[in-house]
Order: sequence, then structure tokens, then C-alpha cells
Amino acid sequence: MPIERQTARKVRIVDLVSGEWVKKEGMEPSYVVTPRKDAVSRARIVATIVTKFISEDGNFASITLDDATATIQAKLWRETKLLTGANVGETVNLIGKVREYEGDIYVVPEIIRKVSPDEESLFRLEVLKSMKSPEKKAKASEPRKEKGEDLRKKIISIIERSEGGIKYGDLLEKAGVPEESVEDIINELLGEGICYEPTPGKIKKI
Repeated sequence: MPIERQTARKVRIVDLVSGEWVKKEGMEPSYVVTPRKDAVSRARIVATIVTKFISEDGNFASITLDDATATIQAKLWRETKLLTGANVGETVNLIGKVREYEGDIYVVPEIIRKVSPDEESLFRLEVLKSMKSPEKKAKASEPRKEKGEDLRKKIISIIERSEGGIKYGDLLEKAGVPEESVEDIINELLGEGICYEPTPGKIKKI
């Protein structure tokens, strides 16, 4: 099942943890094949943080997320600041790369932010809709031409001005446009080899 580095897929946790892990070699990303036969290498999850752990030396952090369908862990090594600000009981929108170790599926977070109950409900509704009509997603991402080129130039300029690379959350804030628009362009830049990720959640121009 060929996949490209795509926009993070909105998924339920149960679809990730009950899926089949497919290990790829080289530059091609590994991914989970969900029970619905979707290939997911990057996921967008809305869930509640139920546990949190930070090692004494600060080089490892993890949280457990629960979206009422299942639980999954988000883990970071070395650069753990993204998770140190997350608190048990908060409902968050998390975007991350899907990974596997000894049969367990987990995510390496790239961005995490608190969401309101309304945003959580909307996310659940969107996931249910996508499960009923899988072809709708492809149509939704088509009309991106009008201001697409200007926005692309703006994003490249923001990244260039950040000498050591820019965190995804900071890029979203400076771009001042919806997350989906920024994410589409970032994926294009990464796929074209114009930018790369020196660490999870950080973008840098080559």
C-alpha cells in the first residue's frame, strides 16, 4: 500500500492501536494500517491526558491519552519541553508521528495544544463523518490555489528567519492561518526536500 508523507490523519486511538504495523526501509515512512485499511504515518488525536511521566534527568517524557475508544502513549526523548507543559486532566489536540516498539503503537508528538469541549465534539464528529465517506477528504483539500502560493512564500520566509529551525507551534502562530493550510504546505516542503525536521516538531530550511 503506497503512501506519501501526508497531512496528519484525524483518527480514533482504537484505530491506531488495533491496526497492523508496516515497517518500511530507507526514507519511506513506516505506518499503521487501520481496521478500515487507512495507512497512517502521522496522526491527529483529540484525547484527555490521563497519566504523565518525566524522568529525573528530563531526557524522557511520556503521557497517556484516552479518547474513550482506547489509550495510547505519546513519548519524547531529549527535547521533552513539548510534554512538560501538558497536564493530567487536560483535553488536547495532538499531532505526531506513529511509531511501534515490541508490538506497542505509540506517537512521537510534533505539536500539542489544549482544546475546548466544543472543539473536542467537532473533532469527534469530523472523524465519524470521514469514516462514513472516505472520498470526501480528498475533495476538501483540492481548492488551495488562490492564496496558496503567497502563503507558501510567507511560510518559507518565516522558516528562513529562524536560524536553528522553528517549532511547529511557533510557525502556526506567526503564519496566522488555519492549521490545515500550514500543514499542507509544510508537507509539500518536506516532500520536495526544501525543508527537513532536525528534531520532532521543528522545521528547518535546507
